This record gives sequence, structure tokens and C-alpha cells, in this order.
Amino acid sequence: MAAEFSGTVISQGAPTSLAVSVPIAVIGAVICAFMVAPDLVVEVSRGDFLLVTIFLGGGAAWLSGRAIASTWRGYRQAVLYAVLLGCVVRFFHFALFNGTLLSWHYFITDTAFLIAVTTLGFRAERAKQMATRYSWLYRQAGPFGWREKSNG
Repeated sequence: MAAEFSGTVISQGAPTSLAVSVPIAVIGAVICAFMVAPDLVVEVSRGDFLLVTIFLGGGAAWLSGRAIASTWRGYRQAVLYAVLLGCVVRFFHFALFNGTLLSWHYFITDTAFLIAVTTLGFRAERAKQMATRYSWLYRQAGPFGWREKSNG
């Protein structure tokens, strides 16, 4: 058990690693803020935030994370694309709903949510890849992780 938590938890694909728990916490915090204190995350209206950030941006982030992982590219590229997607989401808020284009507060909120969703999409695809392409070494451990197969 101690070997599982030795320093290679993230690279080994542990389903309880920071690469899974932090994005889930960020998504939970954004959704909680949306329901309890919407002024923290919503600039113009709740419908605008749901449509542009959650559904369109979140869907694009999930698909881009999966696409980057499926071509065996690195996680840094996924983060770069999520930041660019954050710029696009901010522009949509500005162009379609008269939001503020250059608002650091809402840009950081939207981009943190998108990076979290991209990370989960990346991890879901990578876990599937590791379990199917290296099936003699690994088995899938939940939707976001993989473990070494036991010899017995």
C-alpha cells in the first residue's frame, strides 16, 4: 500500500490522485457558487452562464481533453487549449450577452472551470487507453484511473 502513494501517484494513474480530486473540487465549487452566490461566477445572467460556460465551454473542454489524450500528447497542451477556450468563452459572453470582454475575475473563473473539465476528459481517455492498449500491464480503476494488474 505504501508503494501506491510513493511520489508517482499521478503518473501511475491512481483514481484518488490530485489530478482527479482537484478538478472535481473546482467543478463542485463553481456549481456551488452558481447556486448559492451567483455573483461570484455569473456576470450577466444565469442562463448565459449555463449556456456558454457550462454547456458549450464545458462540452468543448471535455472533448478537447479527450482528443489530446487520444493522440498521446502531453497534459501541458491540454491546459494550453483550455486557456485558449477560456478566451473564446469570454468573447462569447461579450459578443452575445454584452458581458465584459477584459474581466480578469470572470476570465479566471471560466478558465479554471474549463481546465478542470479538460483535465477530467484527458484523464478519462488516458485511463481507457492504458487499460486497453496495455491490457497485460494495467486495468482500469474507475473512470479516471488505472492500476497495475496483479499477477495472481
